[in-house]
Amino acid sequence: MPLPASVLQAWRYTSTSTDSTVVLPDGCRDLILHVVPGQRPQWLLTALADTFYDVPGTVGECFWGFRLQPGAQFDDARLMRAVQAGPLHDAQDALPLLDACVRLDPRVVDALHSLSVSTTVATAARQLGVSERTLQRLVQAATGRHPAYWKCLARVRRATAGLSHAPSLVACAADHGFSDQAHMTREFQRWWGRTPSAVLASAGLLAVATASGYP
Repeated sequence: MPLPASVLQAWRYTSTSTDSTVVLPDGCRDLILHVVPGQRPQWLLTALADTFYDVPGTVGECFWGFRLQPGAQFDDARLMRAVQAGPLHDAQDALPLLDACVRLDPRVVDALHSLSVSTTVATAARQLGVSERTLQRLVQAATGRHPAYWKCLARVRRATAGLSHAPSLVACAADHGFSDQAHMTREFQRWWGRTPSAVLASAGLLAVATASGYP
């Protein structure tokens, strides 16, 4: 079955060690089927991350996830009741339930896009033809986050993607709207828990920070 429009990506991960896995904010929530050998499979619904966090590893555990589009709206309790009611024999069996429970409001989709390409929240509001207060109410109600959250997340994700191509960190900061390199470093530490140099030096972390998500 094809992915519903509300699902950005289906993914799977199997742990081969007890090392922790770092999770970085991507503007998405995930519906996850967590399977630990010898235990009953469990459905999880992640929160919208505000900063990085670590997930402890268990050898052999498996995660099947569905990354939902930024701004996707749904009733948490209803969705969890639906997937837990089962019986679901495979993670893919949850796709019709996601299609039924999750919706995308075009106004929210447009608002998040404008925030991702605008230098300020006020600029995004003008592009949308609404007041800044109206934009704030719409985005806050739909996502639980202020428009500034989305603007800053888009900027740091774009800057991260540009690290490998920028001639210097100073140039990368300027290209992506930071006031200076120190400002970019503070934002990297806030979101990723590492400096730009540390992110650039880690191919694995760089891949996680530039994976599918927002914008």
